[in-house]
Amino acid sequence: MSEKSDPKRGLVPFAIVVTILSLLLFVYLYLGRAPVPEEEEGFLAELGEGLGGVGIYALALIYGRSVLKMILNQGTLLQRFIPDYYQDISVSASRRALNFLNRTHKLVGAAAVGLLLGHAMLMGTARWNPFLVMLLVLLVWQGLFGLFLVIRFPPSSLKRYGYMVHAQLFSGVMIGIFAAFGHLLV
Repeated sequence: MSEKSDPKRGLVPFAIVVTILSLLLFVYLYLGRAPVPEEEEGFLAELGEGLGGVGIYALALIYGRSVLKMILNQGTLLQRFIPDYYQDISVSASRRALNFLNRTHKLVGAAAVGLLLGHAMLMGTARWNPFLVMLLVLLVWQGLFGLFLVIRFPPSSLKRYGYMVHAQLFSGVMIGIFAAFGHLLV
């Protein structure tokens, strides 16, 4: 008998391995880097910081939606957080919130990609480092494959492949880790 493995089970070990490898690269880059020039304060830098803050909230909505979907699909996990006598009320409210997040996912995702790319461009090229470059590649990757899902008439194989690639929490884990280490390196 072949058991179907749950891809979410590998998420924690994957996050640990990516974090350790990123930490090693961070230490290597931090110890061997040239001094970073002083940050110039100006309108564009302030605008870039604002875009980054709003982009983080957009990503929190996107990945919060993913976590909510996982919680609602796992009855035992839900029972750990919510007592039985509150479960019906809580699940119906959560389902309404999830329906709203599902309807706005395309818009919030597009806004997040645009905001974070704008943040990267406005903060200046002196801030570019390998972590932030990998982060931008992942954001574009997620945006492109998300776009394949909403195009009206894409080939069915492209749409199926786009869903498989876009709907991975592994990308979200890498986005979070690379963003954290990239901003620490700046």
